[in-house]
Amino acid sequence: MSKTFLKLPVMFFAIPFVYLSLLLDAYFHSILGFLMTLVFSFMVGFYFKACNHLILWLTGNILSTVFSVILQFQHPEWHFFYQPFNPAFLVLFLSLLYLIPQVMGIIWATSLQVHISK
Repeated sequence: MSKTFLKLPVMFFAIPFVYLSLLLDAYFHSILGFLMTLVFSFMVGFYFKACNHLILWLTGNILSTVFSVILQFQHPEWHFFYQPFNPAFLVLFLSLLYLIPQVMGIIWATSLQVHISK
């Protein structure tokens, strides 16, 4: 497998997943975005552990959180929709919460001893 293909999922972290899940919740009143992000988070943790790229996993999480915090400032109406929480605090809290399924994916990949060759 080429190294470009192995590092391809890092580009997915440039997508602000927490922001998108909050956006879907605010406009469609649906928790589907949260559920999809939780499943994706598990798969990302599993994949990065299987590829042994945990540094890239950490970098990607930081990038996604920063992009989500920056983009949430475009929606001042969220201050009223997500009462009593500040939207920036909510983005940071959800980013930390989404680390749980990622760590579960890492643990699962470790226990199954899955390795994707470089």
